[in-house]
Amino acid sequence: MSEQTNLEALLATEFFHDIDADHVKRLAKIARPMEFPADSEVFHDYDTAKDMYVIISGRVSLILFAPKFGWRKLMEVGDGQLIGWSPLVGRDHLTDTALTLEPTKVLAIEGERVLALCKADPQFGFDFMHRAAKVMAQRVSALRSQLMEISGFELPAVQIESD
Repeated sequence: MSEQTNLEALLATEFFHDIDADHVKRLAKIARPMEFPADSEVFHDYDTAKDMYVIISGRVSLILFAPKFGWRKLMEVGDGQLIGWSPLVGRDHLTDTALTLEPTKVLAIEGERVLALCKADPQFGFDFMHRAAKVMAQRVSALRSQLMEISGFELPAVQIESD
């Protein structure tokens, strides 16, 4: 993929749908296209947290290993979604495994370089990190549901905000 192709792919995603194109262009310059066949790992839990990934096309299952229960699927994500957010918050290691469910194309972007762009342009940084925080909140909710299921507690029929 060329830089222009990267830009077009990022702008077409849900994650970047209304961020200024000039900001996204900076990310497109540092993005690396990657392709994964079905049933392959994009990353594994406890891998070094270096890159974040924007799914351009495909489906990915985020799974977690718990010694007592084995592998548990947290959620499935697809086109336009962000995975591998750990380097954005200073985590040294990834906390789950991303397994492709079908052939998947992603753009990998080094977390440290994203953070440098966020620091250089506070408005972009706020917009980007606000979106990343929404992703993290979705993942925490998925994990909470899994923990409730494992422990035998049932969640109420209506979603309750915890903060």
